[in-house]
Amino acid sequence: MMNMPKTTFILNAKKRKSRNIISKIERVFSAYPIQIAATAYAGHATMLVSEAVRSGAEIVVSVGGDGTLNEVLNGLIRGCEALGKPPEKVGLGILPTGSGNDFVKNLVGSRTPESLEESIRESRSSAIDIGLAAFTSLLQVPEKRYFINIADVGIGGVIAEKLSRHRSWLGPTFTYQRTIASALWDYSPEILVVETNKETIVSPMMSLVVANGKFFGNGLGIAPNARLDDGLMEVVMLKNISLSDYLRQLPKLKRCEVLTHAEVSYASSVSVTVAASNGGSLPIDMDGEYVGMTPVTFSVLSRFVTVF
Repeated sequence: MMNMPKTTFILNAKKRKSRNIISKIERVFSAYPIQIAATAYAGHATMLVSEAVRSGAEIVVSVGGDGTLNEVLNGLIRGCEALGKPPEKVGLGILPTGSGNDFVKNLVGSRTPESLEESIRESRSSAIDIGLAAFTSLLQVPEKRYFINIADVGIGGVIAEKLSRHRSWLGPTFTYQRTIASALWDYSPEILVVETNKETIVSPMMSLVVANGKFFGNGLGIAPNARLDDGLMEVVMLKNISLSDYLRQLPKLKRCEVLTHAEVSYASSVSVTVAASNGGSLPIDMDGEYVGMTPVTFSVLSRFVTVF
């Protein structure tokens, strides 16, 4: 019998039905040397994964949503850095059980423990790009953090912060749409200075989106041209967008189509620097989490992690 890789599962303990998920993992991965660890607080997944990698985990699996996946990604890289090991040498598995699960919408295949196990057993993986952001943390200190899907400056951080305080039993789609509409009603465009490797743009913007993947906000296709392995970040600039504009464009967003609107523009770049023109601080959303404030520099790390 072949040797199965040492695999650690990181479970978002806040999710309901965690007992059922754990029992399925134990059944499907019964032939593997596995560990299952549950998170207890924000940031815990990063610490757990870093420890697992340093203890010899060959694959770490995020069991949760995009926020959990972001923490697992950062823990994987930190653990590899401590060992002087290339991050692509430790597999990143994804078992989506969160409310949004936007990143996996970029990937082909089903999302069950059985399909994940088959991918690992048959060594079916993808080398993908990730983003690196350097910014000011919520603790007002310089921070560097990796992201796998999408980061944005402006209204996205406001939405992420509101969502963290107002989870709803009405379901993720209604909750996201209600929060987006509320933020659009209240938020005013800020003048941003955006520097790519090709140009500098100074303009009022509701949001500046830096995308590795196509989707955010529970299935909104904000970056139709994004690819996970092209060595570029897609930059989407949403300028003076009103609530009525958003509602008119919503069907196209759901179909992940390019928006033909005077206040929306697209670019591609290997790096992006964003700052408020007045020197102030604007919120940053990263993989659906409110993480800090501008100024911020984003850069792409090509084919940096291996995803199952």
